[in-house]
Amino acid sequence: MRKVVFLKGTASYKRSLFLSPRGLLSKRTLACLANNGDPVPKPRRNLSDKFDPKSIENGWYSYWTSRSLFEPQSSLSESKDKIRMLLPPPNITGQLHIGHALMLSIQDALARYYRMNSRSVHWAPGTDHAGIATQSVVERMLARKRGLSRTELGREGFLKEVEKWRDEYGGRILEQISRLGTSTTGSAEYYTLDKGLSEAVTNAFVQLHEEGLIYRDTKMVNWSVGLQTAISDIEVVGEDVSKGTKIDGVEFGILHSFAFPLEDGSGEIVVSTTRPETIPGDRAVAVHPDDERYKHLHFKRVRHPLLPDITLPIVPDAELVDPSFGTGAVKITPSHDINDYAFWKRHSSSSTSLDNISPENRTDIPLVPVFSATGRILPSCGIPSLVGIDRLHARKSVVKLLKDAGVYRGKRDHNMRVGKCERSGCIIEPLLRPQWYLSTKPLAEKALAQSKLQELVIRPVSPYSDEWQRWLGGIHDWCLSRQIWWGHRIPAYRVVTPEKVEERWIVAANETAAREQLTAEENERGCVLEQDPDVLDTWFSSGLLPLSTAGWRGNKDAGVTEGWEKNYPLSFIESGGDILFFWLARMAMLCTWFSGKLPFGEILLHPLVCDSRGRKMSKSIGNVLDPLAIIEGRTLDQILEGIEADSTEGLEHWKKQNENGRQFKAIEKEIRNKTKEARIFFQTGITESGADPLRMALIDYTRQTRQINMELRHVDTFRRLGIKIDNAFKFFYHTRQAIEKSTGKTAEATAVTIKSWIEGLDKEKMRFHDWHMLYHLRELVVVCNAAFEERRLCKATEAIRAFTFDVLCDVYLEFVKQELAPDANPEVRGYPNSQA
Repeated sequence: MRKVVFLKGTASYKRSLFLSPRGLLSKRTLACLANNGDPVPKPRRNLSDKFDPKSIENGWYSYWTSRSLFEPQSSLSESKDKIRMLLPPPNITGQLHIGHALMLSIQDALARYYRMNSRSVHWAPGTDHAGIATQSVVERMLARKRGLSRTELGREGFLKEVEKWRDEYGGRILEQISRLGTSTTGSAEYYTLDKGLSEAVTNAFVQLHEEGLIYRDTKMVNWSVGLQTAISDIEVVGEDVSKGTKIDGVEFGILHSFAFPLEDGSGEIVVSTTRPETIPGDRAVAVHPDDERYKHLHFKRVRHPLLPDITLPIVPDAELVDPSFGTGAVKITPSHDINDYAFWKRHSSSSTSLDNISPENRTDIPLVPVFSATGRILPSCGIPSLVGIDRLHARKSVVKLLKDAGVYRGKRDHNMRVGKCERSGCIIEPLLRPQWYLSTKPLAEKALAQSKLQELVIRPVSPYSDEWQRWLGGIHDWCLSRQIWWGHRIPAYRVVTPEKVEERWIVAANETAAREQLTAEENERGCVLEQDPDVLDTWFSSGLLPLSTAGWRGNKDAGVTEGWEKNYPLSFIESGGDILFFWLARMAMLCTWFSGKLPFGEILLHPLVCDSRGRKMSKSIGNVLDPLAIIEGRTLDQILEGIEADSTEGLEHWKKQNENGRQFKAIEKEIRNKTKEARIFFQTGITESGADPLRMALIDYTRQTRQINMELRHVDTFRRLGIKIDNAFKFFYHTRQAIEKSTGKTAEATAVTIKSWIEGLDKEKMRFHDWHMLYHLRELVVVCNAAFEERRLCKATEAIRAFTFDVLCDVYLEFVKQELAPDANPEVRGYPNSQA
């Protein structure tokens, strides 16, 4: 049976929420609320001799949220500006990782600091629908449990399955985040597919198109064969290979050389390639215009080594060709290489590019795609024996054909970087695809101008301020389309004739508005509208969050959007330095374009968290640190069981795919590697440390501005700090009990507040160690305040640690113990709550 829970926030925010059978809060609030909204009693711990993080931390989050302590307080001074913060939305597919923990620790410390200084804090939490990631997870789930593909379900059926999955699992990441004690404003929670936020996304797209900034064009994209969609640069991971490394059974890191015979039979030009499978699509050879070896061959022709009836032009080009590398000649496959496509745009007579090459110097270079979207070789390759073969596995066949033709000139090892899809692991294929693009230059120029006008602060300044200027100054147009079903569907409608001929595109907020734009002739001919099946890049909706979460909807009716300006801009934004351009710069461009003001006046960037060897944390390597494992502790056996459990789904899937046994073996090998790595890193398991030591350790690490090499012993340093503080508390607690028993007076009868106690101190009776402790306490407060204002929180962690160990425990307590000893003179007892 579902529990009814009431979220108590600001006076205007109160509604019933439902807990699912799995304990997931509807609306995904972070609150751990009690039944019927009754305030949860203050947690009481059972003092034991052993330091136990759970007994200290448990119950406090429910206590805070049940009293709405994280909601903006109207009682705070109105003279101080409200602090508006935005939690970078984790994916609904996500699991809390150590980078999240660092981000949350920094932001939560800042939020609490401002609340302690009587500032009203509005910190909006949220989750991202994560188009590609979520669709991939649900597709795998459907294949495993029901043997269904999304195409078998159809678009509507599949989207219903995604919604079911989201209702059941989508809030896990927020539940995990709450375990860190994150004090976000529950009433401000958002989800990137919420109705209001989706309306803002649609209207923004339409407005940008009306302004001529969004257009449709055919360009080269990063194509994921596994996901069947274009993906962004951030979703492409590079793998460095050399000396014939095998990936999925295919050899990489080899440079193959072969010859193009000159058309007149007078000789040949030798070129090299790491991708022999692209040779059927070659349609030109490039040389450097100043290379003396080839000056006499400019614009002459060579024969294709595998297609003798096809000849290719020899074209001089200074941008692409390095005459000192190899033979100084480069083969051109314009349909399957981004640099070759740029060459085609410069030199082909079919190109409409405005590059500074006169029409008379352009030549006929056709675009011939030879790979399909599924990575299979197309009939257009002109070689029947290759048609239908996977492009990568055709590599050996093409090399054999070159050898049979007598044009193969050998191979050698070659260091290279292979682009792989982060989600599917497949090799990225550059493909020409029609997509929607945003012309970003005008937006970037406006964001840069406002950055200077509003004196945008980026911390740390070096190297990010220069990179911010450089990246926005040299930005490329943004591919907005994704060929998936989950996400914000592109509000564009194709006009289709009764004969199924696709004509023009209409961009409108909905089909009704699009239909109004049909011409009288199109209506008479019976033309219909078909909405683009693609969805928008997730970063587009994320880029609008400072505006959309403030209430902006992009509607031209002022009455609809009235009031959003009060919640905009953010006071600052804190995020990882690795997404400065993928998210923060896009927020700056989109939000500044629509509002005229930057979405934030200050950018705080934290470093990337790596393992102790400096390697990026990766599931495939097995060096990922789970924050919850550090908080709660894990034995080595539990860690190894988790590795096996994480891989079970993949093993079951590929075990059924008998034709792809290498994938099954690859996962088995990955499990062995992860297990080996875990045994090295976690020989004795992970000690239970609690949330506070982990948070302080991570913040202390931020002295390393670019990269954190995470070691568990650093967390243990702050765990020992927690033990010191706990022991000091127990000492005062037990001593107070003893004094109350001997004097018959309780602390409550004499102590009002810390402030009143300090003001009531008898300074004449204070000892030197009292003055010593109070002096260093005052210095600690000064240092901590400066650390928060300067955004160097690591100075605060360092100062707190030094004060606790060196001043409070090692000096002051040792003196106080003598004063409070049972046989000490009561007149000199300095216990603050005693009247002796």
